[in-house]
Amino acid sequence: MRRFMLAAALSIAAVIGLGLVLSEDAGATTPPKPLPRVVVYVESQGLCYDSVVTAQGLPPQGPFQVLEPDPDNHCGTTPAFKTAFGPGDNGYVGGRWIMSTPSGTVYFSCPLIGGGFAPPS
Repeated sequence: MRRFMLAAALSIAAVIGLGLVLSEDAGATTPPKPLPRVVVYVESQGLCYDSVVTAQGLPPQGPFQVLEPDPDNHCGTTPAFKTAFGPGDNGYVGGRWIMSTPSGTVYFSCPLIGGGFAPPS
């Protein structure tokens, strides 16, 4: 139960931290400037990647990859996120994410940047 509550709190922080809002229209919107920056832990590689939110409120069409709170905070950042696949992996779709939050499901673009780096010790 405690882990679930932590995951829910991180989900809320994630949405606030990314500046995402649920959009009623089908078009993508650009987040406010400066673009929100986040770090994502890629489980298949054991690496952290810098990222920047480039579009929010994407229409739910095409491939998306699950992005979720990282309750173990592998990369030592707030908010903390993780995903199964990153650049070079089968299953990585270029930073098109789907995230379930307490207020609904969001679809957005947030490409992973660079070659990745080891989590802090």
